[in-house]
Amino acid sequence: MKIKHAVSLCVLLVIAGCASVTSPFIKLRPDFSQAPEEELRAAARAVEQAVARGDRDPDLGSFPGVVLDTPEIRQAIRARAARSELVSNLLDTGFAYEQRNGTIKMINSRAYKQSSNARERDQNALVVMSENQNRWALYEGIRKESEWAPGTLGAVQHSFYEARIPLLAPGHHYEDEHGNIVAR
Repeated sequence: MKIKHAVSLCVLLVIAGCASVTSPFIKLRPDFSQAPEEELRAAARAVEQAVARGDRDPDLGSFPGVVLDTPEIRQAIRARAARSELVSNLLDTGFAYEQRNGTIKMINSRAYKQSSNARERDQNALVVMSENQNRWALYEGIRKESEWAPGTLGAVQHSFYEARIPLLAPGHHYEDEHGNIVAR
């Protein structure tokens, strides 16, 4: 019983910590007019490849006009790299998928509830919330530190989403351009 309370407490602390962060579930159209499109896409590929490798301190290189070297951005990348195996395992279950807005989401179906217990669902929720919080910190951090207009946030999210899709393992699910959940 103490473990259940500890997990619940952790979930509440994470949720409370997220209260000051803008919602990561905003879907913005990609507007590259005020951001260096090719450099942003290259930076997103470099970050996502490092995360997929589990590289917690990658040498990402330089991308003119794209700021990646701040403590907050580095910490978001480090945390995502440390968690990459957990995220991959979650995607392996078929009950989670990559959304077009650059976040991951659980599919809370009857099959998911029948194939897991409350503790596992709590742990999965914590992985999803933590991953999405780090992704959001990365996207917003790049936009702010690169001194781009707020309207470029959609371009940042879209660039990272596009960089992540080819790195998914066969069978992992993602949301396609029509909003359908499909397998790679």
